[in-house]
Amino acid sequence: MVTSVEDGLNGSIGRRLKAIRKGRKLTLIKVADLTGVSASTLSKIENALVSPSFDIIKRICDGLDIAIEDMVSDAEDPTATPVAPAAPPAMHGRKTTTRLGEGSRFTSGTYDYVAHATELFRKGMVPLEIHVRARSADEFDHWSRHSGEEFVFVLSGELEVHTDLYAPFRLKPGESTYFDSAMAHIYLSVGDEDARVLSISYDPRQKPAPISTYMHVTARPVDPEDGAPTEAMIRT
Repeated sequence: MVTSVEDGLNGSIGRRLKAIRKGRKLTLIKVADLTGVSASTLSKIENALVSPSFDIIKRICDGLDIAIEDMVSDAEDPTATPVAPAAPPAMHGRKTTTRLGEGSRFTSGTYDYVAHATELFRKGMVPLEIHVRARSADEFDHWSRHSGEEFVFVLSGELEVHTDLYAPFRLKPGESTYFDSAMAHIYLSVGDEDARVLSISYDPRQKPAPISTYMHVTARPVDPEDGAPTEAMIRT
Protein backbone atom coordinates (compact mmCIF):
# COMPACT_ATOMS: atom_id res chain seq x y z
CA MET A 1 0.00 0.00 0.00
CA VAL A 2 1.37 3.41 -0.97
CA THR A 3 1.25 6.03 1.75
CA SER A 4 1.56 9.77 1.43
CA VAL A 5 4.84 11.47 2.19
CA GLU A 6 5.01 13.95 5.05
CA ASP A 7 2.70 16.90 4.43
CA GLY A 8 3.83 20.49 4.73
CA LEU A 9 6.32 21.71 2.17
CA ASN A 10 6.44 18.38 0.31
CA GLY A 11 2.66 18.41 0.00
CA SER A 12 2.54 22.07 -0.98
CA ILE A 13 4.92 21.42 -3.88
CA GLY A 14 2.46 18.88 -5.24
CA ARG A 15 -0.43 21.30 -4.83
CA ARG A 16 1.52 24.09 -6.54
CA LEU A 17 2.47 21.82 -9.42
CA LYS A 18 -1.13 20.75 -9.94
CA ALA A 19 -2.37 24.36 -9.76
CA ILE A 20 0.19 25.45 -12.36
CA ARG A 21 -0.63 22.55 -14.66
CA LYS A 22 -4.38 23.12 -14.40
CA GLY A 23 -3.96 26.90 -14.79
CA ARG A 24 -2.06 26.40 -18.03
CA LYS A 25 -4.49 23.69 -19.17
CA LEU A 26 -1.69 21.13 -19.50
CA THR A 27 -2.08 17.38 -19.27
CA LEU A 28 0.34 15.25 -17.28
CA ILE A 29 1.65 13.88 -20.58
CA LYS A 30 2.35 17.40 -21.88
CA VAL A 31 4.16 18.36 -18.68
CA ALA A 32 6.15 15.14 -18.96
CA ASP A 33 7.17 16.18 -22.50
CA LEU A 34 8.20 19.64 -21.31
CA THR A 35 10.15 18.50 -18.25
CA GLY A 36 11.48 15.04 -19.00
CA VAL A 37 9.81 13.71 -15.82
CA SER A 38 7.46 10.79 -16.35
CA ALA A 39 3.71 11.36 -16.11
CA SER A 40 3.45 8.72 -13.39
CA THR A 41 6.05 10.50 -11.25
CA LEU A 42 4.33 13.85 -11.80
CA SER A 43 1.03 12.34 -10.68
CA LYS A 44 2.65 10.92 -7.54
CA ILE A 45 4.19 14.31 -6.72
CA GLU A 46 0.85 16.08 -7.20
CA ASN A 47 -0.84 13.60 -4.86
CA ALA A 48 1.97 13.68 -2.24
CA LEU A 49 2.79 10.00 -2.75
CA VAL A 50 6.53 10.64 -3.16
CA SER A 51 9.02 13.19 -1.90
CA PRO A 52 10.56 14.55 -5.13
CA SER A 53 14.31 14.88 -5.45
CA PHE A 54 15.77 18.29 -6.12
CA ASP A 55 17.03 17.02 -9.45
CA ILE A 56 13.44 16.24 -10.45
CA ILE A 57 12.21 19.57 -9.05
CA LYS A 58 14.85 21.31 -11.16
CA ARG A 59 13.63 19.58 -14.31
CA ILE A 60 10.04 20.51 -13.53
CA CYS A 61 10.91 24.15 -12.81
CA ASP A 62 13.12 24.45 -15.89
CA GLY A 63 10.50 22.85 -18.15
CA LEU A 64 7.69 25.08 -16.84
CA ASP A 65 9.87 28.21 -16.47
CA ILE A 66 9.26 28.48 -12.72
CA ALA A 67 11.72 29.84 -10.16
CA ILE A 68 12.54 27.18 -7.57
CA GLU A 69 12.49 29.85 -4.87
CA ASP A 70 8.75 30.14 -5.44
CA MET A 71 8.20 26.40 -5.60
CA VAL A 72 9.87 25.65 -2.26
CA SER A 73 8.89 28.80 -0.39
CA ASP A 74 6.71 28.74 2.71
CA ALA A 75 3.96 30.79 1.08
CA GLU A 76 0.63 30.87 2.89
CA ASP A 77 -1.25 29.91 -0.30
CA PRO A 78 0.42 26.77 -1.64
CA THR A 79 -1.88 26.66 -4.67
CA ALA A 80 -0.87 30.11 -5.90
CA THR A 81 0.75 29.83 -9.32
CA PRO A 82 4.37 31.01 -9.12
CA VAL A 83 5.71 33.14 -11.94
CA ALA A 84 9.38 33.20 -12.85
CA PRO A 85 10.73 36.75 -12.54
CA ALA A 86 11.97 38.55 -15.61
CA ALA A 87 15.73 38.93 -15.88
CA PRO A 88 16.62 42.13 -14.01
CA PRO A 89 18.97 44.74 -15.41
CA ALA A 90 22.56 44.71 -14.20
CA MET A 91 22.49 45.68 -10.52
CA HIS A 92 25.08 46.50 -7.92
CA GLY A 93 24.84 46.54 -4.16
CA ARG A 94 22.31 43.74 -3.72
CA LYS A 95 22.21 42.24 -0.22
CA THR A 96 20.12 39.87 1.82
CA THR A 97 20.51 38.50 5.33
CA THR A 98 19.15 35.17 6.56
CA ARG A 99 18.59 35.13 10.31
CA LEU A 100 18.48 32.02 12.48
CA GLY A 101 15.36 30.05 11.64
CA GLU A 102 14.50 32.14 8.56
CA GLY A 103 15.87 29.89 5.80
CA SER A 104 13.60 28.05 3.40
CA ARG A 105 13.42 24.43 4.58
CA PHE A 106 13.00 21.31 2.49
CA THR A 107 13.45 17.65 3.25
CA SER A 108 14.07 14.51 1.24
CA GLY A 109 14.80 10.97 2.26
CA THR A 110 18.55 11.57 2.31
CA TYR A 111 19.09 15.25 3.14
CA ASP A 112 17.33 18.01 5.05
CA TYR A 113 18.00 21.47 3.62
CA VAL A 114 17.93 25.06 4.75
CA ALA A 115 18.28 27.33 1.71
CA HIS A 116 19.74 30.75 2.51
CA ALA A 117 19.38 34.02 0.59
CA THR A 118 16.25 32.85 -1.23
CA GLU A 119 15.06 36.45 -1.55
CA LEU A 120 17.63 37.03 -4.31
CA PHE A 121 16.79 35.57 -7.70
CA ARG A 122 19.33 34.80 -10.43
CA LYS A 123 22.23 34.89 -8.02
CA GLY A 124 25.62 33.45 -8.91
CA MET A 125 26.14 31.38 -5.74
CA VAL A 126 23.73 29.05 -3.98
CA PRO A 127 24.27 28.60 -0.21
CA LEU A 128 22.67 25.55 1.39
CA GLU A 129 22.87 24.17 4.91
CA ILE A 130 22.49 20.40 4.64
CA HIS A 131 21.71 17.88 7.35
CA VAL A 132 22.96 14.59 5.87
CA ARG A 133 20.71 11.74 6.97
CA ALA A 134 21.92 9.16 4.41
CA ARG A 135 24.20 6.43 5.72
CA SER A 136 24.57 4.24 2.63
CA ALA A 137 24.90 4.78 -1.12
CA ASP A 138 22.07 2.26 -1.51
CA GLU A 139 19.67 4.94 -0.26
CA PHE A 140 20.10 6.90 -3.51
CA ASP A 141 18.35 6.16 -6.78
CA HIS A 142 20.65 8.50 -8.68
CA TRP A 143 23.50 10.82 -7.85
CA SER A 144 23.61 14.58 -8.11
CA ARG A 145 25.54 16.34 -10.85
CA HIS A 146 25.36 19.93 -12.13
CA SER A 147 27.66 22.16 -14.12
CA GLY A 148 30.03 24.40 -12.21
CA GLU A 149 31.84 23.98 -8.91
CA GLU A 150 30.86 23.19 -5.33
CA PHE A 151 32.42 23.98 -1.96
CA VAL A 152 31.46 21.91 1.08
CA PHE A 153 32.47 22.78 4.66
CA VAL A 154 31.66 20.39 7.51
CA LEU A 155 29.97 22.13 10.44
CA SER A 156 29.49 19.08 12.67
CA GLY A 157 29.65 15.30 12.49
CA GLU A 158 31.77 13.38 9.99
CA LEU A 159 31.05 13.37 6.26
CA GLU A 160 31.92 10.81 3.61
CA VAL A 161 32.02 12.17 0.05
CA HIS A 162 31.48 9.85 -2.91
CA THR A 163 32.07 10.83 -6.55
CA ASP A 164 32.16 8.84 -9.77
CA LEU A 165 35.82 9.69 -10.46
CA TYR A 166 37.56 9.48 -7.06
CA ALA A 167 37.67 7.05 -4.16
CA PRO A 168 35.42 8.03 -1.24
CA PHE A 169 37.01 10.28 1.37
CA ARG A 170 35.99 11.61 4.79
CA LEU A 171 35.88 15.09 6.26
CA LYS A 172 35.74 16.12 9.91
CA PRO A 173 34.36 19.39 11.38
CA GLY A 174 36.36 22.35 10.12
CA GLU A 175 37.49 20.51 6.97
CA SER A 176 36.28 21.18 3.44
CA THR A 177 36.38 20.06 -0.17
CA TYR A 178 36.05 21.96 -3.45
CA PHE A 179 35.28 20.02 -6.61
CA ASP A 180 33.92 20.02 -10.14
CA SER A 181 30.23 19.42 -9.53
CA ALA A 182 29.72 17.96 -13.01
CA MET A 183 31.02 14.79 -11.36
CA ALA A 184 28.24 12.63 -9.95
CA HIS A 185 28.36 12.96 -6.17
CA ILE A 186 26.58 12.10 -2.92
CA TYR A 187 27.21 12.72 0.77
CA LEU A 188 26.95 10.21 3.63
CA SER A 189 27.09 10.64 7.38
CA VAL A 190 29.48 8.35 9.27
CA GLY A 191 29.89 7.93 13.00
CA ASP A 192 27.37 8.44 15.77
CA GLU A 193 26.24 11.93 14.75
CA ASP A 194 24.62 13.01 11.48
CA ALA A 195 26.81 15.44 9.56
CA ARG A 196 25.79 19.06 8.99
CA VAL A 197 27.52 20.89 6.16
CA LEU A 198 27.53 24.23 4.38
CA SER A 199 27.37 23.72 0.62
CA ILE A 200 28.02 26.63 -1.76
CA SER A 201 27.67 26.07 -5.51
CA TYR A 202 28.69 28.32 -8.36
CA ASP A 203 28.46 28.01 -12.13
CA PRO A 204 30.73 30.51 -13.91
CA ARG A 205 29.80 29.20 -17.37
CA GLN A 206 26.14 30.10 -17.23
CA LYS A 207 24.01 33.03 -16.14
CA PRO A 208 23.08 32.86 -12.46
CA ALA A 209 20.44 30.20 -11.95
CA PRO A 210 17.75 29.31 -9.40
CA ILE A 211 18.76 27.17 -6.43
CA SER A 212 17.16 24.04 -7.91
CA THR A 213 20.12 23.57 -10.25
CA TYR A 214 22.44 22.88 -7.34
CA MET A 215 20.29 20.72 -5.12
CA HIS A 216 20.70 17.05 -4.66
CA VAL A 217 18.82 13.79 -4.74
CA THR A 218 16.24 11.97 -2.69
CA ALA A 219 15.70 8.49 -1.34
CA ARG A 220 13.35 5.90 -2.78
CA PRO A 221 10.72 5.76 -4.18
CA VAL A 222 11.42 7.35 -7.57
CA ASP A 223 10.47 5.80 -10.89
CA PRO A 224 13.44 3.97 -12.44
CA GLU A 225 12.94 5.82 -15.73
CA ASP A 226 13.77 9.07 -13.93
CA GLY A 227 17.31 8.01 -13.15
CA ALA A 228 19.29 5.29 -11.38
CA PRO A 229 22.95 5.05 -10.35
CA THR A 230 25.29 3.58 -12.92
CA GLU A 231 27.78 0.86 -12.07
CA ALA A 232 30.53 3.47 -11.95
CA MET A 233 28.53 5.58 -9.50
CA ILE A 234 27.95 2.80 -7.00
CA ARG A 235 31.46 1.41 -6.86
CA THR A 236 33.35 1.94 -3.62
